[in-house]
Amino acid sequence: MPQDAATPTAVRPSLSAAEVTDAPPFPADARTLALRAADLALGGTHTVRFTVRNPYPDVLHVRFSISDVDWLTVTPSEAALGPEESQVSSVLVDVDRARAALKSGATPVGRVLLAWQHLFPTRPGTPPTPVGSGAVYVRLPLATCPSCGRVVDEDLSDGIPETCPYCFERLRPCPVCGAPCSWLARHCPLDPSHAVRASPDWGVLGGDPAHTGVRESPHARGGASAAAGTAGLSRRWSFPSVAPARRDQALHWSAPVAAYGLVAAAAATHDGETHLFAFDAVTGAPLWEAYPLPDPVYPERGGAAIADGTIFVATVDGACVAVDALRGTRRWETALRGRVYGAVVPVTTGGDPGRRLLLVPGVAAAPGATSERSGCLYIIDAESGAVRREVSLAGPPDSAPAYAEGRIFVHDDSGTLTAIDAAGGDVLWTAKGGAGFDGAPVVHSGRVYSGDTGGAARCHDAATGELVWEAAVTNSPFSGTPACDGTLLYLPADDGLHIVSAPAGRAVRRYGLRRPVRSAPVLIGGTLYFGGTDGVVYSVDGGRTPERAYETGTGSQIVGAPAFADGALFVTATNGVLYALSPGAAASGSGGGVGGEGGAEFGQQQQRR
Repeated sequence: MPQDAATPTAVRPSLSAAEVTDAPPFPADARTLALRAADLALGGTHTVRFTVRNPYPDVLHVRFSISDVDWLTVTPSEAALGPEESQVSSVLVDVDRARAALKSGATPVGRVLLAWQHLFPTRPGTPPTPVGSGAVYVRLPLATCPSCGRVVDEDLSDGIPETCPYCFERLRPCPVCGAPCSWLARHCPLDPSHAVRASPDWGVLGGDPAHTGVRESPHARGGASAAAGTAGLSRRWSFPSVAPARRDQALHWSAPVAAYGLVAAAAATHDGETHLFAFDAVTGAPLWEAYPLPDPVYPERGGAAIADGTIFVATVDGACVAVDALRGTRRWETALRGRVYGAVVPVTTGGDPGRRLLLVPGVAAAPGATSERSGCLYIIDAESGAVRREVSLAGPPDSAPAYAEGRIFVHDDSGTLTAIDAAGGDVLWTAKGGAGFDGAPVVHSGRVYSGDTGGAARCHDAATGELVWEAAVTNSPFSGTPACDGTLLYLPADDGLHIVSAPAGRAVRRYGLRRPVRSAPVLIGGTLYFGGTDGVVYSVDGGRTPERAYETGTGSQIVGAPAFADGALFVTATNGVLYALSPGAAASGSGGGVGGEGGAEFGQQQQRR
C-alpha cells in the first residue's frame, strides 16, 4: 500500500485502535490514473479504476467527489471499510466533454478528491481520527506547458518532453501526479501539496546572501539523502571528464552555483575566450549551448549567482550579464565603469512588494571618490539591469558583499567594513580594521564576522557596528570567505583552517596543512568540507582529524568556493575540471583518474592582486 509522504511514522496497521491518534495514510493504491491516447482518439466514455484498502483493526470511512472538471464521474460516492477490506472505485471519463474542455483551454487533469477518517464503533467514547484528504489524479494523455499553456505532448506513454517546443521552458514531471512542472517550481501547479523539488538551492557564494556556508542536512533528488557523518566523496560526473594534459588547454573556472537541478559556472580558455555553462546537476548533461561572455570572470573570488530563474555574472572588465537559467538566453547586459573581482549577490529587499536587486563590488572611482583605486558597490535593478546607486567605499573590494535583514556589508582593501541600507543606499556605519580582506563578510544571528589578511578575526553588531570581539588568531593571512553556523566560525588561511568560537571569539582549533586554504569551507549535515591549494578536498566529521575525501590530481589547486545542492558538492579546480562529488562514499584516492598536471592559473590569479 503506498504511503503518503506526510504519514506519521507512529501509525502502523499493527497498532490497536486506541493507539491511532492521527489520520491514517492515503488509502488509495494509485496517485495517478492515465487515459490511453487511443481512448482519447475514439471518443465516447471510458472507465479507469483504483482501489482503497483498510489495513487497520476498525472501520475506515472514505468519501469521494470530483473537483474542477465536468467530464469525470466516480462511483461509489462513499465507502465504509471494515478491517482488511478493500473497495474498487470506478471513474467514468466522458472523452467528448474532455475534448471540448481542452479546446477552451482547460487543464487535461481531473481530480477525484478523497476524504477519509478512522472510526471506532466498537469502542464507545473513542473519538474518530482527524480527517485526511488527498486526490487521485486522472490524466488525459497529453500535457500542457505550465509557462505558455500550450499542449506539448499528445501521448504521455513515454513521459513528458524535457523542454517546451514553444517557449523552451525546461519541464519535469510532478513525482505525485505526473503533471508537467517548470524546473523553477518547488510545488506542483495543480496541487501545491505535491513537492516537486525538496533540495535547497545554493544560488550564491556560501549558499545564501549572508554567506553562512551551512546546510543542516544533505538532500538528494528524489528524497534520498547522503548519509551525514560519512565524510568520503565519489565522483558523480565531471566536465570535462578528463583533465587536459597541457596547461594551456585547461579551462579557468569561476566558483560554481546550483539551483533548480542545474549547476552553473563561467570558464575561460587560456586565450581569454569565456563562456557561461549550465549542466544538469544529476547527470552532468549540458542544458543549453554555452553562453559567450565578453571577458573572463575572476576565478578565485568571482562567481555567478542564481535567483528567480536568472543567472547573474559580472566579468573582470565590468560587464554585468543576466541570462535566463532555463533557456541560456540574454535578459540584459550592463557595462559598469570599473573592474569586478568579487562574486555578485542577488537579493530581495523587504517591503510590499520587495525589490529585486543585484549587488556588485566594483573597483572604480565612484562619485565623490578621491583615488583612482577607490571602490564602490553597484546596486543594480535585477529586473532591468539599470544601476540604481553607486555607493563609495574607502578602498577597492576584492570579495562579494553580504546581505541580511535589509543591510549590505562590504569588505575592502583598506581594511574597512561598511554597512549600507539596501533600500536607500545610505551608509549606516563603518568599522576600520588593521588589514585588508581577501574574503567576504559572513552574517549570522545579527552579527557580522570578518577575517583579514593580518590573521585577525572580528565580530561586529550588524545593526550598530559595535565591536563585539576581536581576536589575533594567526600570523598568516585569512585568504578566503569563512563559514559560520552560529557556534563556530571556520576561517580559511594560508596556514590551514582555523576554528573560532563565534559567540566569544576564542580560537579553539587549527587544521594545519602544508599548502594554503583559499576556498570557502562548507558545513553539510555536520561534516565540514574544504578545498586546499594542494588539489585535495578535505572532510572533517564530528571534529575529528581531516581526511582526504577527494583528490583532483598532482599540480591542481582548489581556490574557488564550492556549492552544495541535489546531494552533490560542486567543486572547480585549476586542472580545468568542474567536479560533481557525492558524499557518503569511500574516498576516491587519486580522483578517479582525472588527475593531471593541473591547469595554469588565470594570469597566475592576476598575480594574486
